[in-house]
Amino acid sequence: MAEVSISAFAADPFHLERDLRIIQRSGADGIHVDVMDGHFVPLFGFHQPLVRQMAAFDPICGDIHLMAQVTQSMLEQFLRISLRKLTLHVEAAQPKELQVFLRQILEADMEVGLAISPQTEPEKLVPFLPYINEVLVMSCTPGTEGAIFEEKVLEKICKVRKLLETEKPEAGIAVDGSLNEERAASCIRNGADRVIIGRAFFTSEDKKGLVERVRQTSIGNL
Repeated sequence: MAEVSISAFAADPFHLERDLRIIQRSGADGIHVDVMDGHFVPLFGFHQPLVRQMAAFDPICGDIHLMAQVTQSMLEQFLRISLRKLTLHVEAAQPKELQVFLRQILEADMEVGLAISPQTEPEKLVPFLPYINEVLVMSCTPGTEGAIFEEKVLEKICKVRKLLETEKPEAGIAVDGSLNEERAASCIRNGADRVIIGRAFFTSEDKKGLVERVRQTSIGNL
């Protein structure tokens, strides 16, 4: 079965603990936390002290996505937090620097994710595949308010799946960005192992049912 994670960025910031508990009760596999720096992407997201508090609240909050121009000092702050997975963007650092960062995450005994924006070709991932556990395919422009789902991402998921089958078959594929139940299922059928749902989860009247229906979608079944 595919995994379903819920984006903490879609939660109500005035009632964050309440919404985290709602996610817990839904049976979702994880809580995905976006850290945005206002430079790599226009918006600002969660910061290091809050990430530390959330990881202490529940380990399922330990899936962190840095939508940021990563620096060594920034990375070190997150490496000091007990996280399960830390995802960087392939576009957010120079190749040699990015390889160093990914190795440091591995050495910290965390899972390594590498995100790819909609305009970036999957071939950009190739030099970094030895270091990663998961490719995070962005299905809309990252860190942009009101961004819309880009249908072309379905073809990109297929391309990334073929690339991984050849170069790194044990690595997974996650998809994030303006997903609702129908889009999440389409991503899974095109080869995603994990989907990240935000606003559509919190506006659903049947949150547990939504999670279970998406999870039951057959992977690669188009």
